[in-house]
Amino acid sequence: MIPVYVVESSDGDGCPDAAFVKNVFKLTESDETMCAVRLSKDELSRRLTTNSDKLSQSVKSAYQKISRGKDIVIMEGLGNISDKVSTSACYVIANAVGAGVIVVLNYPVNSDLSHVVQMSKKVKLIGVIANLVPKSKVEKVKQQISDSFSKANIKLLAVVPEVRGLLGVTVAELAQALGGEILSSREKADEIVENVMVGAMTVDSGLTYFGRKENKAVVVRGERSDMQLAALQTPTRCLIITNNAKPLPTIMLQAQEKQVPIVSVRLDTNATVDGIEKALAEASIRNPRKLEMFERVLDSCFDFEAFYSQLGLKV
Repeated sequence: MIPVYVVESSDGDGCPDAAFVKNVFKLTESDETMCAVRLSKDELSRRLTTNSDKLSQSVKSAYQKISRGKDIVIMEGLGNISDKVSTSACYVIANAVGAGVIVVLNYPVNSDLSHVVQMSKKVKLIGVIANLVPKSKVEKVKQQISDSFSKANIKLLAVVPEVRGLLGVTVAELAQALGGEILSSREKADEIVENVMVGAMTVDSGLTYFGRKENKAVVVRGERSDMQLAALQTPTRCLIITNNAKPLPTIMLQAQEKQVPIVSVRLDTNATVDGIEKALAEASIRNPRKLEMFERVLDSCFDFEAFYSQLGLKV
């Protein structure tokens, strides 16, 4: 499996997604070969309008080079089925190499269903995946998509439930994003943070409050050692202490015993929370733990038999 990317931005060096896939599958192709077509949205729009044949040939050339000796080549689209430029690019790319298309719809899927039907008339549509669906809505979404696509003979490959761990960031990534220093349990810096809580109440309510969420980062002011201790009594991924404060020895001892990293940051509490929210918004799946987690999710919900059948491969 090797990706060829048409990406939304041509800025920066290399393609992080391609580099991650290359590392996971231990591929030998160069980054330039794996990410041969890099266009900004404006550049892509111009090519589609003025010289779509040249774009088609660029994609075809990249595909021919990278597909040698491979069973499957994955080509990533722009990710917005309701956008005219994105769908036009999808048609050009798919038709250039005779590729089948899998459409991924993020929840809620209502507004995109008609676009899928239109797309199925212009490309070979392998199937549809509904993504980030709240667990309580999975069955409802299955029925909704099945009803909408029954006449069009479009296959629903999976309804992927929302898994908070896949949307999280590691302790190390948080520390880097906040410009912080990890003071303890560095060996746990690759643990994934799913939730954020701020310690601002009295110690009597601390245990009850912090017990509401697991796999969390707790942000506490340096002078609130009572809240720091309360947080450490509940499932906590890391303790973030603001205003460049250093924890008391008793806090350090508790954290070490429970293997909870303490991160000291120069920012105040509000700025720290803003920084964490930004890091979570930019979270990537380029993480070995997330990859294992996602594999388990797909094993439970993806119709591999239908997928391989569409590709003419054996399960």
